[in-house]
Amino acid sequence: MTGKFKTEHEMSKNKGPKYWLRWLAVLPGALLAGILAIFLLHWILYSTLTKFIDPYHELPERLLTPFVMPAVFVWAGSRIAPHHKFKTSIVLFGLWLFLLGSFVFFGLTGANLMGYQLCFQDGGIRSIMAFAGALTGLFLSGGISLVGGINKKRRS
Repeated sequence: MTGKFKTEHEMSKNKGPKYWLRWLAVLPGALLAGILAIFLLHWILYSTLTKFIDPYHELPERLLTPFVMPAVFVWAGSRIAPHHKFKTSIVLFGLWLFLLGSFVFFGLTGANLMGYQLCFQDGGIRSIMAFAGALTGLFLSGGISLVGGINKKRRS
């Protein structure tokens, strides 16, 4: 055998610009997908609920928006990544939990953000929905199964 086995680092050098641009687009693309999902959620809820309820009640939108945004953020970011999709979804999940934890901390301490005091509304259910949404996005990314633990065939 005269051939040399290439390491993953050596193989990554030969990737084209499309590969590296996809890695650069993971975070902004996931954020953009989450924002578009919120607009779609608002449009669906508004067009559905205004047929039955005369003044548009915003409670369903207030409860579902913190759930949909992190779920789509984690799922779309893992789909945009060209390689290591499950690891990418774990990193995005951790990033979302860091943001959620910092807002919960600032809400509990009564900090001010741009002149407004941060506080919990609706008993903190939005924070719970945001955590559930991020966890759902991790499940939807295909790396974790409820029955068998980590799904090895879809981890790439």
